[in-house]
Amino acid sequence: MEKKPVLSVKNLKTYFYTEDGIVKAVDGVDFDVYQGETLGIVGESGCGKSVTALSILRILDEKGKIVEGQVLLDGVDLTKIEEQEMRNIRGKDIAIIFQEPMVALNPVFTIGNQIMEAIMLHQKVDEKTARNTAIELLRKVGIPEPEKRIDQYPHELSGGMRQRAMIAMALSCKPKVLIADEPTTALDVTIQAQIMELMKELQREYGMAIMLITHDLGLIAENADRVVVMYAGKVVEYADVKTLFNDPKHPYTWGLLHAIPRLDIEQTRLYNIPGVVPDPLHFPSGCKFHPRCEFKEERCTREEPQLIEVGQNHTVRCFFWQKVDEAKKRKVGEFV
Repeated sequence: MEKKPVLSVKNLKTYFYTEDGIVKAVDGVDFDVYQGETLGIVGESGCGKSVTALSILRILDEKGKIVEGQVLLDGVDLTKIEEQEMRNIRGKDIAIIFQEPMVALNPVFTIGNQIMEAIMLHQKVDEKTARNTAIELLRKVGIPEPEKRIDQYPHELSGGMRQRAMIAMALSCKPKVLIADEPTTALDVTIQAQIMELMKELQREYGMAIMLITHDLGLIAENADRVVVMYAGKVVEYADVKTLFNDPKHPYTWGLLHAIPRLDIEQTRLYNIPGVVPDPLHFPSGCKFHPRCEFKEERCTREEPQLIEVGQNHTVRCFFWQKVDEAKKRKVGEFV
């Protein structure tokens, strides 16, 4: 029996209408997320990762608009339902951990008030029950003395504790999908490892799906089951994590992986992808990656490639992906 995704994004297009023009931040994105798995979404800053997450939850600012596509949660299209119904889904069925908890948490309310609000809204319980639940959640995510911490304000907690409080808030209603948007960016490596281990433990306990949005390929390698690589608002490669790291097909994915420092070979200097992410107001014609691609040909400047299947559950948006295979043969070893 075929496994059904809990969340399915189909041809999602989100544009921002600015005074300078239309920014196509997300331009035809497709992927599925299954119960109990972690889907990694990776790419440089500005590629559309976070806008994809905000589009799923419909919390874009007034300039942003979903112009096309579907976001299906258990078959229900979230782009078509009324705002009141969407409010019932946010936090309850789909929750998000933002990358900077000091910004995401309200500084004038205690940690407890902010967790209790979500519990009382979605579970329809009284304040005392909500407080006891919040204390248990803080204890579950590893915050010491939760009976004391619940009455503290965000500025009274360390960065790691604020992030744990954000996770407690996100998990307060046992969501089907947890979106983790750069959840460890501002944390040191020790706390980062603790937070990711905590998320995996809670995933096993609740059976929820996780969308892990990050630019950290190490985090992806250790935690993701499947990976979406984004560039300039589009998916350029999609594969399971082992396939992606051992057999990348897109020049951008190859470049990202090839730029990782390695201890098993001698390197005089690190590889870097030339150029910068293009201005979203003035994307290049043809393949959006071609100005930075060492494998490009004249066709790439004129035509935009479509996603094609190059292996089992492995798709890539490139005309000349075979050139990456040739380049890999010239290099030493594999990426992982």
